[in-house]
Amino acid sequence: MSNIRQQLSHTLMHRPKRPDQLAREAAGEPAEVLGTLASATGTVKYWRERQGVGAIASEATAPWDIWCHVSHIVDMPRPKNLVPGERVELAYIREDRESYRYQAIHVRRLDPLQATE
Repeated sequence: MSNIRQQLSHTLMHRPKRPDQLAREAAGEPAEVLGTLASATGTVKYWRERQGVGAIASEATAPWDIWCHVSHIVDMPRPKNLVPGERVELAYIREDRESYRYQAIHVRRLDPLQATE
């Protein structure tokens, strides 16, 4: 009976892969050597405000996203939060971090939000 439960649990928990996951699998590992530094522009893909982390999509690293921590955001008053869809300029390093292959080390908004009057 427990074997049937395990099979059922596995079947119910299995989700189809997203298109971005399939693209990364097809692309294989990035060509850059670990520790390579580079810069690019990108778009904030998502931001988890409570955790202070998110992902930035860039043509320079596609199909891989760039992992970002709030401590690497510059030229922004606290609280430092990015908004999905926002354009940024960033420096990053080639580094394996869980499912990410790049990590932001310096992030700046391209179009800072205007202060409201």
